[in-house]
Amino acid sequence: MQEGFVSHLFAAPYRTLVNPGGEELETVLKAGHVLVVTGPQTALGRRLEEKAAGMFDRLERLGSHQWNDPGIQPLKAFCLVDGATHLFVLSSASPQQLERFQALLAATRDILDRYRLHKGFFGASSFLKTVTCESGHPLEVMGIGMNEGCSWFVFDGSMDFIAQRELKNWVKEVNLPAVVEAGFSPVYGCADYDGLQVQDMATKQAWIDFARKKGGYVFRPVYDPESDNYEYDGVIATEGNKLQIDGENRPFISQTGFLSGHLLSSMIVFIEKKKTLSSRTLWEAILSRREVAVLPGALAMGADTWRHAVQLLYLDRIYPEEYFNDRLDLKAETDGYDLVVTLRNCAPAPASGELKLTLPASVQAGDLPGTFTLQGHEEKQFRIPLQPGREAMGRTNPVAVTFVSGEKEKRTLTMLDLPPAISAHQLLYAHAPEFDFPVTVHNFSAKSSFPVEVLVYKTGDLKKPVFRQTQTCQTATASFREMTFRLKLAPGAYLVRTQALETAAETQLGVGKSEGRTYAYEIDLNSDGINKYRLENDSVQVTLLRTGARVIEYIIKSRSENVFSKTWPEKTFNHRMPFRMRGFYPYGGFEDFLGQGSMENHRVYDAKIVRSEGDCVQVEMETDYYGNRLRKIFTLYGNTPLLEIRWALTFRNPEANVIGPQPIL
Repeated sequence: MQEGFVSHLFAAPYRTLVNPGGEELETVLKAGHVLVVTGPQTALGRRLEEKAAGMFDRLERLGSHQWNDPGIQPLKAFCLVDGATHLFVLSSASPQQLERFQALLAATRDILDRYRLHKGFFGASSFLKTVTCESGHPLEVMGIGMNEGCSWFVFDGSMDFIAQRELKNWVKEVNLPAVVEAGFSPVYGCADYDGLQVQDMATKQAWIDFARKKGGYVFRPVYDPESDNYEYDGVIATEGNKLQIDGENRPFISQTGFLSGHLLSSMIVFIEKKKTLSSRTLWEAILSRREVAVLPGALAMGADTWRHAVQLLYLDRIYPEEYFNDRLDLKAETDGYDLVVTLRNCAPAPASGELKLTLPASVQAGDLPGTFTLQGHEEKQFRIPLQPGREAMGRTNPVAVTFVSGEKEKRTLTMLDLPPAISAHQLLYAHAPEFDFPVTVHNFSAKSSFPVEVLVYKTGDLKKPVFRQTQTCQTATASFREMTFRLKLAPGAYLVRTQALETAAETQLGVGKSEGRTYAYEIDLNSDGINKYRLENDSVQVTLLRTGARVIEYIIKSRSENVFSKTWPEKTFNHRMPFRMRGFYPYGGFEDFLGQGSMENHRVYDAKIVRSEGDCVQVEMETDYYGNRLRKIFTLYGNTPLLEIRWALTFRNPEANVIGPQPIL
């Protein structure tokens, strides 16, 4: 089939002629478009195929062994144009093939008259809420999908269901005409996932019961004999299940996967034109089998009626490109406080229009470019300044970008992901009478210099501060500065309020007496050439391991007992398995999980003793994970078993967004 055959055929009325004579054809062509059904065995058919010979030369060049099948019955569908008149041709020596193809055209046209096609990503995955590193924030994934014409998204990455309310709020915040949900395979479509503890779902019936309780749906693998005795709403299909999905009358879903897998798989659902796209109509379409999965290479799965229509349209190519406005490529990303929009016209004809932004109320945009024209295959880039307000700080702000060209709209989505204006520890301990209090300030204002004030109140008495100190912060817009305040306080319990740029952060602070003796020193416990660090006082002896900056021993001296499980320096029983280091590889003690398993914590940190003796001792460990700086400060105080660990992080990779400290006892 010639590309564009279907899109042109369905665009205007036409008459159908079966094996007409030359004079009859010429007469009818004068009145408008004509579809001729003929074959190479007729004089007219031979003549028409000769005119289209160049369109099908590539078939011979493909070298396809199927093309040499003696039983093949070729049908050629092409269009000849004379001015504004189109002559559509179906040519085959097989009457059965001609009949089948005409029936397919009629069925497809009927579907397009009664239904809208809604493309989406089912089972798009992010690791937004886990310690496992994976590129692709849900808003980025949605932006990529919307650029490809998607109007609905169902996320099911590990723990993505925790973000369901966030996802819906982001969509609502920028008024996106899209449906977004989250689930956890095998359960989807629930009103909420409150109370779901994945590790407690020990049986198949537990998942089914949860789905029923929450008004959702539960799916199973196509081949899973253990599931045969349970009642499911449908199946989870992969490319290898095409035979079963095409031939068996069961609803199915097909998962898109991660951004690192290039988001090549999608699903198309058919929704009646009298209904709007919503979560309810989306699930109605899936459960009614009005769904087709389109996998890499345009492999399609689904019931015949809908699958054949999708396959015909993909073969046409022009129809889905125009339907999903896919001849324009729209990308958006943020660079600091600038929104960078890149628009490329993939079609030969020019396209004119304007950019529109939809932003949260707390983010303002600079001037937009106004109406402009993209010539055929031209690309333009625009840099639009954004100015966040204080309500935008410490949150992910969705940014919706729309290119409006006549009656068509092209959309994408990105985000302005901002740290808190003031970052301060929420809980701290220190010794009187004087100590450092660290603060980081992110400047979202247009000022380059402004005051930062620290106020200290006694717990329960916020009328008058017992200590106040002000410093001037000098840092450019969209940058941050680390500051240290020197607090002078007597022992007691306090609330510290840090104020700057009309925002504030609060810290609970406990101050103890400066008493007791502590010591810090280096020691090589197992002659591996890597020194460990010992911190001890009268109560406890603490050993720090530079590999992953772990607390490997916490020994209670009165019992001579290490309360932590300690795997190091022994190796696990399966340490020789392939890619073992990419998985959880315990050393024991108090360790944290960062970006497991692409970053993990096998890095040997740089370490130094900051304070070796006195009423407290302190060791700092620091490393660089591919441009992401991580520093840990270990402090052991005298006369107490309290070991304090502070984290200082400066990260450039947003996917490394969760750190999980865990004591292994």
